[in-house]
Amino acid sequence: MSQHDQAQPLSVHTHSEFEIIQTNCQNNGNLSEELQEANKELTMWQSKVDKLEKEKSDLICEKLDADARKKERFNQLSQLNNEQERLQAKYVKAEQSFKEKLSDKWDNGAKLKDKLLQLENELQRKRAHCDLLSTKCQIKAVLPEQNIKFTKSEESVPTDKEGDEFLKIKCCYTILPKVSLLLQNGQALITFEEEQVANEILKASKHQINLDPGKLNMKVQPIKLDTARKFEIHLDISRKMVKVSKIPDVLPEEQMRDKLEINFSKPSQGGGEVEEIIYDCLSGTAIVTFVEKGVAQRVAERKEYCIIINAETSIWVAVESGIDYSLEKFQTFNGICKRTVLLSDIKSGMEEEELQDKLEIHFQKPSNHGGEVVNIKYVPKDKQLTMYFEEDTAEQ
Repeated sequence: MSQHDQAQPLSVHTHSEFEIIQTNCQNNGNLSEELQEANKELTMWQSKVDKLEKEKSDLICEKLDADARKKERFNQLSQLNNEQERLQAKYVKAEQSFKEKLSDKWDNGAKLKDKLLQLENELQRKRAHCDLLSTKCQIKAVLPEQNIKFTKSEESVPTDKEGDEFLKIKCCYTILPKVSLLLQNGQALITFEEEQVANEILKASKHQINLDPGKLNMKVQPIKLDTARKFEIHLDISRKMVKVSKIPDVLPEEQMRDKLEINFSKPSQGGGEVEEIIYDCLSGTAIVTFVEKGVAQRVAERKEYCIIINAETSIWVAVESGIDYSLEKFQTFNGICKRTVLLSDIKSGMEEEELQDKLEIHFQKPSNHGGEVVNIKYVPKDKQLTMYFEEDTAEQ
């Protein structure tokens, strides 16, 4: 039982009733000490009741405040739940969008990889094609060594009066194309005098020659030539300059330049007064320019030149004429021979000369759309022959 419930029976006794009792006791003349104790106890309990009432009131107020806070927290929790649901829905939507975008990126990545692979294959194919073209267009020509002696005619200008235009000897070499064709057994080349005759012969892909007895069948086709190249090499040979190479790195740059100048100035070694020296210590080369014309040619003819370093040491260096060269009028072309046709699939046991005569007679007849034959060559069984074609259309 609570304190409030215990205090209820005491609350029915009012102060006036006790006063009456006290009065009666006084009237009787016997004030009991028990009543005084009861009065004190009543006062104590009344104080406790008041205190409990106040605590009850405070608890009620706290309960109301707690209910208000509870309601506020509930509203906040509801708002948080709603916000969580909204964020969850937004997250799910964003996740789905991200997955879709990621899937698109993967698809694009796969397409790009395929495209990259295609481009790499195309690049490889292009490079192979470029290498093929580079190989076809590559020029590798070794000019044969020729002993050339340049002389002056009696009417020419004296050396000491020549101007700067005579500082170089100019040469031009024309490299003519030489295209080849490998002629196999059972094939023949026939060259006509007129281009029109070859065109008429090529209109029929097959020809038949009447023999006695029998017939000889063959195929006729044009000759497709490989790529041919024609160009000019222009050389300017200096009459005052030589190129020096194979110079060992035995001295500092300035000292080696001085040694070169001193040694190339010695007439006893074929040299002469030096105008300028350009020395490259890294490559071990130098360009020596003389004052007088003709000294360079005299030095270059030696092929090697002795450079004296000191009394105990000397070295040999390589010397050559100072030559500037350039490639000009470079032309590449391919095509079909205009006056020559190829005969193939010739199956015959006749001798080479006999069969050539038969072919020449047949293709000279106007009734066979033929004409004058300039040259004919047949390759018999188990043989082959390399044919060369020149630019001036005089096929061989």
